[in-house]
Amino acid sequence: MNIYRLAGDISHLMAIIILFVKIWRSKSCAGISGKSQVLFAFVFTTRYLDLFTSFISIYNSVMKVVFLVLAYATVYLIYIRFRGSYDKENDTFRVEFLLIPVAGLSFLENYDFTPLEILWTFSIYLESVAILPQLFMITKTGEAESITTHYLFFLGLYRALYLANWIWRYYEEGFLDQIAVVSGVVQTIFYCDFFYLYFTKVLKGNKLSLPMPV
Repeated sequence: MNIYRLAGDISHLMAIIILFVKIWRSKSCAGISGKSQVLFAFVFTTRYLDLFTSFISIYNSVMKVVFLVLAYATVYLIYIRFRGSYDKENDTFRVEFLLIPVAGLSFLENYDFTPLEILWTFSIYLESVAILPQLFMITKTGEAESITTHYLFFLGLYRALYLANWIWRYYEEGFLDQIAVVSGVVQTIFYCDFFYLYFTKVLKGNKLSLPMPV
């Protein structure tokens, strides 16, 4: 564990908590992509199956359980508890265009052709693109609430910090996880435009707005 990994975990947890609290307090999931949240629930489910097979540390196990519980609780709020506020008309990203290539790639590029390893690899690839339905929804509606942008910022920050963690581990430990690094770089690239808008608009008190698609 190093400072970049710890800060990344905290940022990731902050993002999920911000989103959950936003939905719970406002009793509305308007502007939130349910499809992205379902994909993230798939990510955690397929990645943390090792909870039943191996023990790394109390910290590791607790964080995994917390992420799983919050992910499914968020999906519950969106599709059941506050489904009346869910903007289904604008949450129209075709997730099969993500799931099929990711599933195929996880069978072709992995470290070990075993069920747990393939599912772990699937989770890594899927996480790199799971935010796309949310970004697509923002582009489609043309704007996002400030609390939603804070959620996206911490999610992007988590990815950036994990890149720093991998660089640190490579130089300090000689460890390099190519699948995780490449997927993390791809995911971070998706946040680049958003980071620019966040720092130039949201932090100055302006609402994040994007040009409406033609």
